[in-house]
Amino acid sequence: MNKLKQLIGWDNADMPLENKLFNAVAFIIGLSMILCITCNIFTGFDWYLNIILACIGLMSALVYYKSRYAGHTEKTVLIYVTFGLLLFIPGWFLNGGINSSTPQTGMFLAALIIILVERKYHTLFIAVIIGIFIGCYIVEKQFPQLLAYSKSIPSDDMDMLVASILNIFIIGLLISVLKRTHHFDKDKLVEQSEELRASQKELSIAKDQAEAATFAKSNFLANMSHEIRTPLNGIIGTAQLLSRSNTQFPEQQELLQTLQSSSNLLINIISDILDLSKIEADKLVLNPTVFNIRDCIKTVISICRPGIVGAKKNITLNYTVDDKLTPCIKADESRLQQILVNLIGNAIKFTDEGSVSLDVIVADNHDGVQDVVFHVSDTGIGVGHEALAQLFKPFTQVNTSALRKYGGTGLGLSICKKLVEIMNGRIWVESEENRGSVFSFNLPLPVAEGALTDTKPTVDVTDYQYKPLRILLAEDNMMNQLIAKRIFEKIGYVLDFADNGLQALNKLEQQQYDLIFMDIQMPEMDGLEATKRIIEKYGDKAPPIIAMTANVLSENEIECREAGMKDFLSKPFTIDRLESIIQRWG
Repeated sequence: MNKLKQLIGWDNADMPLENKLFNAVAFIIGLSMILCITCNIFTGFDWYLNIILACIGLMSALVYYKSRYAGHTEKTVLIYVTFGLLLFIPGWFLNGGINSSTPQTGMFLAALIIILVERKYHTLFIAVIIGIFIGCYIVEKQFPQLLAYSKSIPSDDMDMLVASILNIFIIGLLISVLKRTHHFDKDKLVEQSEELRASQKELSIAKDQAEAATFAKSNFLANMSHEIRTPLNGIIGTAQLLSRSNTQFPEQQELLQTLQSSSNLLINIISDILDLSKIEADKLVLNPTVFNIRDCIKTVISICRPGIVGAKKNITLNYTVDDKLTPCIKADESRLQQILVNLIGNAIKFTDEGSVSLDVIVADNHDGVQDVVFHVSDTGIGVGHEALAQLFKPFTQVNTSALRKYGGTGLGLSICKKLVEIMNGRIWVESEENRGSVFSFNLPLPVAEGALTDTKPTVDVTDYQYKPLRILLAEDNMMNQLIAKRIFEKIGYVLDFADNGLQALNKLEQQQYDLIFMDIQMPEMDGLEATKRIIEKYGDKAPPIIAMTANVLSENEIECREAGMKDFLSKPFTIDRLESIIQRWG
C-alpha cells in the first residue's frame, strides 16, 4: 500500500489533488487492461479487441509517467479521455454490442470523465458519450454482421462478471483515493493554517516590538535634540553677541564666523535626524496653508544664494517659473521650502564651477489641481549609473572621496524622497559622472482661489523700532537666562526672570507685563500649564505669551498654540528672529 501511495504521489504536499487522482486513474486502468487481456484470451474474444485494450494500457502508462514525473496538465487529461472515447467505438462492436459488457464500460467512462475532466467540459463529453451510444446502437441494428461474439455463452457471462467486478473495483478505489487524498490535503491545510496563525502571531509581536522600538528611538532623539539645543543655544547666542560687539579683531571675526557656521551645521544635522525619525515613526504631520508659491521660490533662492558667496564659488544660480503656475496654492510651505533648499544646497555643494538652475513647470492642470514638476540641475561632479540606486537611502554617500571633500550626513536626499512621497509626489534623478545632475520631483498642488488667508505677517528687521516694553522670561536653565539677558540687553530690554511656571504666575500677579517668553520644560509647573492658567485667569487682558523652547517638533508647536501661546521661538534662535517677534507682538 505504501508503494502504491509512493507511485501515485500521495505524500507529496506540493502535488495538487487532481494530479494525484489522475495518476491513480491512469495507473489502475493500465493494470486493469492487463487483467482484461488475460481474461479475453481464456474466454476466446477477438484478438482485435485485445489490441485495443493493449493500446489503452500503453496510453495509460504514457500519460501516468508524464503526469507523475513531467507535470500534470489539462491538455494531457483531454487527450487521454478523447483517446478512450475513440477506442470505445471499435470496442463496442468487437465486444458484442449492446448485449455485452460494453454499456458498463461506457458508464464507467462517463464516471471517469466527471472525476478527471474540469467542470466546463462535462456537458460536452457526456453529450459525446450519449451520441456514441446512440450511433453505435443504430449501426449495430442496421449492420449486425459487424458484431463479434465470444465462442460460448459462458464466456459472455464471464465477460459480464469480470467487467462488473473491475468497474466496481476501479470506481471504488478511485473514490477511496479521492476521499483519502482529500482528508490528507485537509489535514495538511489545517496544519499549515495553524502554522500560519502562529507565524502571524509572531509577526504581530515583532511588529509591535519594532513599532515600540521606533517610538522609543523617536522619543530618545527628540529628548537628545532638546538636550543638545539647550547648550547650543548658549554657544550660538554668545557668538551672536560677540559678532555685534565693537571690540573684534580680524582674526576674531574669522573665528566667530567659523563658530557660527559650525553651530548652524550642527543644528541642521540634528534637524535632519529628527525629521528622519519622525518620518520612520509615521509622526510627521503636514501643515497645509495657502501661500504664494512664487514668493516661496524667491525665498528659497535668497536662502541658497549666500551658500555660493560664502564658499567663494564661481557658479551662477538661476531659476525660471512657468507662466501657467497659479500664484496661490495650498500645501505645506515649510516642507516644500525644505525640499528645494536641500536639493539646491546639494547642487551648490557638489558644483565647483558652472551653474545651478531651478526650473518649475506645470505638467498638468485638472480639477483644481496643478501637477507641478521641479527640476534642479547643476554642472557638478555628477553620479555614476551604478550608484544612482543608493542616492535616496539614509546615511548613504555614494562616493567616499566626495564625502571626505564635501562632508554631509547622507540624510538630505532620503528626507526629500520621504517628504515628496508623503505629499503624494515622486522624486527621481538623471546624472552622469563629471557632467552634472538633474534632480526632479513632481507634486499635485491644489489651486487656492481668492486672496491669501491663513498667512503669517512678516516683519522686515530693517523696519525694527524699539518699543519700551516690560518683558518676563520663564526659564529654568541659568545659562539660558544669562544668554537671554545679554541678548535682550543688546536690543534695549531688561528682563525679569521666573525659574518655573509657578513663579511666572506669581510675578504676573505682582507686575504687569507687555510680553512673556515661556520655556516649556520646567520644574514645579511647565510652560503649557502656566500658559493655560494665565489665559484662564486674565482672558483677553493676558499679555502675549511666546514659546521659547528647545522642543522643536511640529506637535510641540501645535501644543503651544492650543495652550494659548501666540508664537513659537525655537532654541537656538537668532537676534533677527527675536526682534521680528517683539516687533510683531510688542
